[in-house]
Amino acid sequence: MKKLSVYLLICVIGTVFAACAKGGSAKNSGNGVPESERVSERQTTQSETSKEQRETKTQPTETDDPAEYELNTVEALEDDGKEMSAAEALKSAMEGKHSVLELTYRERLFSLTEGDGWQQADEIKDMPDAGLARMNMLTYNRGVGLAIVPINEAGWKYFVCVDLDQNGTREVLVYGNPGGAALHYAGGEVYMTVIDERSFPNDVYENGVYRRDGGGVGCTAYDRLYPAKGAMYCKVMAYSADNEGLVTPSVYKVMNKEVTKEEYDAYLEELIGGFTPLEWHEFTEENINKYVVD
Repeated sequence: MKKLSVYLLICVIGTVFAACAKGGSAKNSGNGVPESERVSERQTTQSETSKEQRETKTQPTETDDPAEYELNTVEALEDDGKEMSAAEALKSAMEGKHSVLELTYRERLFSLTEGDGWQQADEIKDMPDAGLARMNMLTYNRGVGLAIVPINEAGWKYFVCVDLDQNGTREVLVYGNPGGAALHYAGGEVYMTVIDERSFPNDVYENGVYRRDGGGVGCTAYDRLYPAKGAMYCKVMAYSADNEGLVTPSVYKVMNKEVTKEEYDAYLEELIGGFTPLEWHEFTEENINKYVVD
């Protein structure tokens, strides 16, 4: 009798364990979806996630290495080759319809002032176009310092129109996230001369003279730019380092020759006296059409 009781107890325990195991299996199957399908679903989700990550990676982020990106050049744009006036070509370039040939201050910006630091030139002359990159201004992707930066569109913010060399044709100075540049038209092409930020114009005057940072505390320079086919030339007209109160004495120069402060002030009055700085305009299509004219 005792043996029979033990046997019946063992059978009851076995039945309970089997029922629990069956219930656990039904719960883990989740909404009737077989485990094999759930594995397949996870693999599909992981594949889609991986695809999204790859697609996201193609969009530049702030943490991307700029060295991974190539200079955003173009073969030609819709207005290339058309007969256009200087203003029409410049306007078209600013709207991304006409390509620009890129000049950089390291390569094609020449100094006419002895000892100014760029490539030196004795005279203003045309230069060949060989080796210049053809760009779309609206997708320009060099930053200050000429490093290639991962941007989808250039962030031009302001521009001003001025006849830099006083030859009767106005050029355009532009400024924004890529830095600063001068646009000029010559020989049927639009040239975009990228200018070092420190050397980029601040106040710009109607006679083509502009003020810029002189490279140090209290230092100011007044320059002119001279556009040519395939090149840009710069001349420092006046320079001052006002070091009042410092150990280093103040310096005043006119055409790279040291002068007294009185002589410097008199020359500056002759150079820009009576002129007020030109207005910078927001880089919008409306302003481009309004101010970039012949």
